Amino acid sequence: MWPFSTYPETTASDLSGKTFDYIIVGGGTAGCLIANRLSASPNASVLVLDKGRVNAGVLSRIPLFGILQKGVVRYHAEPNAHLRGRHVQLLAGEMLGGTSRAHSMVWSPGGRPEFDGWALELGLEYWSWEKVAPAFARVEKSIQRKGAGDLGLMPYVDAAMGRVGLGDGGGERGTQRYNRSEVSVDADGNRVSALTAWLNASVVNERKGRLTVCTGATATKLEFADDRTRVTGVWINPGGSADILVKARQEVILCSGVFGTPQLLMQSGIGPKDHLSTHKIPVVHDLPAVGAHLTTHILVPVMTELPLKHTLHIIQTAAIVWHFLLWLFAGSGVLASNGQWGAAFLHSDMLDEATMTFVPPEDGEKEVTDLEILIAPISTLIEHGVPGVPCMTWYAALVQPHTTGNVELTSSSDAKSPLKITLPLLIDSRDSVRLRKAVRFAMRLADEFSGPEVGYPHPAPLTLAPGMGLEYLDGLMDKNKSKSEKRKLTKALPPQKHAWRTVTDMEIDEYIKRMVTGSYDPAGTCRMSLTKEEGVVDQSLKVYGVRNLRIADASVLPRCGGASISASIYMIGERCAEFIMKQDGFSS
Repeated sequence: MWPFSTYPETTASDLSGKTFDYIIVGGGTAGCLIANRLSASPNASVLVLDKGRVNAGVLSRIPLFGILQKGVVRYHAEPNAHLRGRHVQLLAGEMLGGTSRAHSMVWSPGGRPEFDGWALELGLEYWSWEKVAPAFARVEKSIQRKGAGDLGLMPYVDAAMGRVGLGDGGGERGTQRYNRSEVSVDADGNRVSALTAWLNASVVNERKGRLTVCTGATATKLEFADDRTRVTGVWINPGGSADILVKARQEVILCSGVFGTPQLLMQSGIGPKDHLSTHKIPVVHDLPAVGAHLTTHILVPVMTELPLKHTLHIIQTAAIVWHFLLWLFAGSGVLASNGQWGAAFLHSDMLDEATMTFVPPEDGEKEVTDLEILIAPISTLIEHGVPGVPCMTWYAALVQPHTTGNVELTSSSDAKSPLKITLPLLIDSRDSVRLRKAVRFAMRLADEFSGPEVGYPHPAPLTLAPGMGLEYLDGLMDKNKSKSEKRKLTKALPPQKHAWRTVTDMEIDEYIKRMVTGSYDPAGTCRMSLTKEEGVVDQSLKVYGVRNLRIADASVLPRCGGASISASIYMIGERCAEFIMKQDGFSS
């Protein structure tokens, strides 16, 4: 049984001259699901194209280590001058199953306020909660889930959250609440991804003849009919030889993600005409929003030093052998968990400025959450390191930023050329005000956690937070310094008790400049809208002005989302399949 059996991959050379009903470009989070739904019909032939490979090794199965496997690609945005020249790093999973193979697996779908907001504020009536809730329900039948880790830490986090006014919101999705994370891990402790849930070897073998999966093939351009208004196929490059044309009778569905999808559109002549003309690409259809409106959650870590036994740093010791055995034979231990064990969702207007506590709205839930506090039992400065310090991170996140960026081509013909990604975080002052408040609230939580009322039995000093010595912080963030050099830095810790009260806005801003980053939840580069001036696809996910072409991935999200977007991408895939099946008159 997969993943131990050989996966039935097809090579690009086997596809030359072939025609399929549907071609799915990108076997990622949504692509795998759509392929499953469409190929369930005995009368539909489906081809999935992916430039990555299956890569179904042990690392792909161990939940905590997904980000370490081959196929995880890090994109780097242009440096931000107002953030001391720092740039944002964004992640994509370029392998079959996409980013679902690498992300933190947190199952946290948005709720009624978020999707009713799409309908009421943006006019996207097909995406109200009433319309998307059944799709979420269908998806959840295939996504096994379990609670995240604990290590004896989380009861104290629960207590700290309760003391600042955050409960579980009655379990209702989309409300302002705190809850422990639920992660997509099966009963045996294996990661559940789009690949394992919908496009595993058993499914592909059972549907042989109508479901074909081709890996290691890069889509380079779309093929159009003579009138240039209808897509008829996809040109792919197998590597080291000429491009091959594969034709589609019905539709081409792009599921290549926030970066890959706009890149393919622009290389095919669909995008902003001025940008295409700069690269001497013939304009097939002028769509200004292709590559625009890039957004992501914006995060700033506040860290508390804890005993090693209460953090994921335990796997940096000989204890990793024990935890590997626990995972291998019992499907348990920290390797069967993830790096995020809890999260609080709230709206910045609901934080009392004087006490930094949550005050529930008097007339019920009305606004989409715009802040999130993530609980990560590990130092999140993995790239830079805090030598010898086991940490828990209170990650302050702005999840509905106003600032957006864009994705542009650097080459007209080479699909492997790097993209130019611009993402100027915190240009909009409204974002700065809200993120500053989120950071102060994270410090308030850290203070409560270490207080006598919560009863945590160990010292839990702030080790990375606003108010600390900036020279020490800059030394930690210096990539040119070795770990031994960083160990010799003179520590200048932030104030401890009531630091959230005494720290100034200026100190918070200086800290944010050094520590802010984007999340692994980018969205919006081919967003959904009611007009082609504001977006790329309509409510049925059809590309404006081009027939037989849809998009179903994170790029169509009109907003970044008030929770982890992975569940929303699955839902988009489900809705896309629903639209196609209804239009073409067949059912799974």
